[in-house]
Amino acid sequence: YNSLFSSMEGEGRRMETNVPAPKRLPEEPREAIRQILHGSGSPILALSGDELQGLTDTPVQQKLRALKRKLDELDATHAGAPPRAMALLDNASPTEPVVFRRGNPGNPGDKVPRQFLEIVAGPNRKPFTQGSGRMEMARAIASPDNPLTARVFVNRAWLHHFGTPLVRTPSDFGLRSDPPTHPQLLDYLASRFVAEGWSMKKLHRLILLSSAYQQSSLDSPKASKIDPGNQLFWRMNRQRLDFEAMRDTLLAVSGKLDPTLGGRGVDITTEPFTGRRTVYGFVERQNLPGLFRTFDFASPDTTSPQRFSTTVPQQALFLMNSPFVVELARRLAQRPELRQASSEDEKIRRLYQIAFQRQPDADEIALARGFLQDQAGPPEEEPYAWSYGYGRFEDATERVAGFTALPYWTGYAWQGGTNLPDSKLGWVILNAEGGHVGNDANHAAIRRWRAPRDGMIRINGRLNHPSDQGDGVRGRIVSSERGLLAQWTATHQEVGTSLDRIAVKRGEFIDFVTDCRQSVEFDSFHWSPSITMVSSPAEAPADAPMTWSAQTEFSGPIKPKEKKPLTHWEKYAQVLLLANELAFVD
Repeated sequence: YNSLFSSMEGEGRRMETNVPAPKRLPEEPREAIRQILHGSGSPILALSGDELQGLTDTPVQQKLRALKRKLDELDATHAGAPPRAMALLDNASPTEPVVFRRGNPGNPGDKVPRQFLEIVAGPNRKPFTQGSGRMEMARAIASPDNPLTARVFVNRAWLHHFGTPLVRTPSDFGLRSDPPTHPQLLDYLASRFVAEGWSMKKLHRLILLSSAYQQSSLDSPKASKIDPGNQLFWRMNRQRLDFEAMRDTLLAVSGKLDPTLGGRGVDITTEPFTGRRTVYGFVERQNLPGLFRTFDFASPDTTSPQRFSTTVPQQALFLMNSPFVVELARRLAQRPELRQASSEDEKIRRLYQIAFQRQPDADEIALARGFLQDQAGPPEEEPYAWSYGYGRFEDATERVAGFTALPYWTGYAWQGGTNLPDSKLGWVILNAEGGHVGNDANHAAIRRWRAPRDGMIRINGRLNHPSDQGDGVRGRIVSSERGLLAQWTATHQEVGTSLDRIAVKRGEFIDFVTDCRQSVEFDSFHWSPSITMVSSPAEAPADAPMTWSAQTEFSGPIKPKEKKPLTHWEKYAQVLLLANELAFVD
């Protein structure tokens, strides 16, 4: 039995690797079992995939469904997947529709032939005869003999360009709808639209080149008195950009717009933000993003003859606080045209030219100068002052050279690697209270403090060599600006390491350097100094720190700030992106 099982197991492996199985096994018992498992009448081969899945337990079925979902997701989202479109296959034998009496499908009534609307086709209409009649229905809707379709279409095209339609109810041309404000114009546009082959491009060109479209948006007291609602289109209505045009405008102004044509839908709401045009944004019908609803995006579940236009706080909050707009403000402020500007006024002019396609007047330049001056402020302080590394003290220059951050964090100390001594860096280690010096002068333990601003500091601390063996350690305080400030030697003892009134500049390093003397044996040390800013410039922030403790502020890896505050020029760029002049077509 075991031999037979092994033979069949090997046979199964050959089938899995698409190697043809032998037609017949030499031993008759084995051949009989092979026929049961692999023969044409095998019950296993007769089962469909769904039937085989039904024979498995629930955990296996759940895992299989999860794997199928991943395959479907990959098939739909992978860049290499072939393009697809939803298609409708006409039924070769369509069902004859009937009236459901009282709406009950179990109570069928008279047959209803598939045919066009009588109000349009007239009383002599004929039933559709070609399959389900969908193609005949489409031809009847787009027929030159149908006066309704062309009028509805040109009315919506007019609505798109002017903000208000010729018929105020774009989805209702019935007796209860508002009559056209310009019936002859509506008929002219509809007839010309049909005569020119239903060409949308020619229709748009006709409207855009008209004198009505090229009217100024400036007010006229006389005309305003006669037609305050501008129903006669004596001026151009100012129109706010819809969501798609607004987003594309922000991308174009910042220089991030990707004009590539075609392609799959992309997520435009999450980071990293794409530069694709908004028309390629992915729309999930059942889960429309809140951003779309905030800016009056049309519902994908229902017919929308025109979009609502609302002004709500969420729209302003998005433009002020959205990471997307903040990113575009940074990009706008960093455009090459601005970096090449020779003066502040020239930079302001170029910003206006990019954002508004015009030059600013004198008042706008003055306002920009005032804003930039108010927002400049003092430079931001770095939130973390301490760093930990190794290097050497050069006697010739009396400065630290080759400072390198220690690479490994144990959870309580910085050192060269997982083990001590490290194969490359030796014994050098730093912790909250002190540490251990390196094996030679090139691997001195260095605790570095960076001055966050100009001022006068005081240093307090004590260097301790606690062991009663070895030749002790040497400690130095070194400034990157002025070199060696002081040094001490501690041998089996504790020495004071205080300095008073040391002038520092913003960004200057104060290094606490500890190295060995003749021997690296028994060179553990304690040295956790503290620094106090005894005086600083008046413009320092009120909540700026004044003391720094090497022991209490000792830490492991520090994650950099994810988002730095905007600079004053980036803030001004965002102000221009928020302006009505950018959001409205005037």
